[in-house]
Amino acid sequence: MKRLVLSCLLAPAFLAACQPGSTGSDTGEPVLSYEDAFIQAPLAGRDVTMGGIRITVEGGGVTLTGVTSDVAETVETHTMEMVDDRMTMRPVDGFEIKAGDTLVMDRGGNHLMLFGLQEDLAAGDTANITLTFESEGGETLTLEAEAEVRAVGE
Repeated sequence: MKRLVLSCLLAPAFLAACQPGSTGSDTGEPVLSYEDAFIQAPLAGRDVTMGGIRITVEGGGVTLTGVTSDVAETVETHTMEMVDDRMTMRPVDGFEIKAGDTLVMDRGGNHLMLFGLQEDLAAGDTANITLTFESEGGETLTLEAEAEVRAVGE
């Protein structure tokens, strides 16, 4: 009987751990969720790399205003575009996400740049990324994401 009760109590926690992360509240604030958070393992001898994530918002628009990580001194949001057959990246202050939309940050487009990486960061590790948003109502929201460190090309 104790096992049955314990199983019933722990099952929701295990199911929640398997779901994509989200944040928000029942007070009318936007609800943020994420999928596919990753950081590319840095090339040998480099302390800079890129990362990505898919962020969806429901219940109101937000603007991504900042990002930090436990494995990097600095994290910037960047855009990438091809200009005269050359890849051009540049930092931006953030990205607006309208209610119901998804911001895709990945290779070849909008992405994260991580600088001052820990020396031992390798494929298979995980890292925490904290994303800060401002809602249309002026509230500050945060989204905690667990990112998988992937080998180059994964």
